[in-house]
Amino acid sequence: MWEPLGPLAPSVYWRRRIAALGVVLAVLGGFVWAVAGLGGGEPDSATVEARARAAAMASAPTPEPAAPAAPAESGIPGPIEAALPAVVPPGGAPGLVAPPSPDGALFAPPGGDGFRGFLPPGVPTGSAGPLLSTPTSTPAPVVPPSTTPPVTSAPTTEAAPAEPLQERAPAPGPCADGDLKVTARTDAPRYAAGTKPVLSLVVTNTGSAPCVRDLDAAKQAVAVVVRPGEGLWGSNDCSPGDTDDVRTLAPGEEAVFSVRWSGKTSTPGCAGARTVVPPGDYQLLARLDGIVSEPARFTLAG
Repeated sequence: MWEPLGPLAPSVYWRRRIAALGVVLAVLGGFVWAVAGLGGGEPDSATVEARARAAAMASAPTPEPAAPAAPAESGIPGPIEAALPAVVPPGGAPGLVAPPSPDGALFAPPGGDGFRGFLPPGVPTGSAGPLLSTPTSTPAPVVPPSTTPPVTSAPTTEAAPAEPLQERAPAPGPCADGDLKVTARTDAPRYAAGTKPVLSLVVTNTGSAPCVRDLDAAKQAVAVVVRPGEGLWGSNDCSPGDTDDVRTLAPGEEAVFSVRWSGKTSTPGCAGARTVVPPGDYQLLARLDGIVSEPARFTLAG
């Protein structure tokens, strides 16, 4: 049955069989396609959109990773700048410039004197130190400049010129007798009976400069007299004085020594009886060394 029979060659019959089989398969395929199209209907919009996205993703090229954003210009180095050395060795990253030094010159490569202000404290110049001893092929980490303000020496102030020494006034010399005036003074011109007058010796510097004088009580005295040479009472007769009284008297200055008189007579050494001076007109004399005053007159009333 399978072997072709006829006057023609067997290959002709096999070709005819294959052609007929192809026609049958084509008819069956068209029938099946028509049936599927009538039963399935049009695909919904979600299916169409999903198919479109899948096709777009399949055909789109793979995106390259985005480059990291450059750091904002805030003065703080970003991650890339912080990982690179401040001084770019020959052949290093292009476009990276070393920061200028305070004196305007660029920082020298590690080991140069120009790194003095860029190295951390304690790292001597002329050596890169442990932080900078990396191979030249690997960038050394950047050393951020210190934020501590540079220590500046305090401004020197010129010493004020010393004021010229004022010439000291010479020490006062002794008072000459001609520079002194001795005055006898009473506290009233007239005294009632029984009153005890106050009698004074006054020493005045009449010179033009200060002077020094010994005003010891032994060198001074006051006396009540009827007239000069006829004495009634002396201040040193019964109470002789001896004091250490050296004074400096300015021009016009007075030194006053006073005593209250009892109204009785006296003799040198306080010898003999003392009597009450009767009423009348009398004089007071004062003396300092050899300088004797003019008499001061007063009256004792009866």
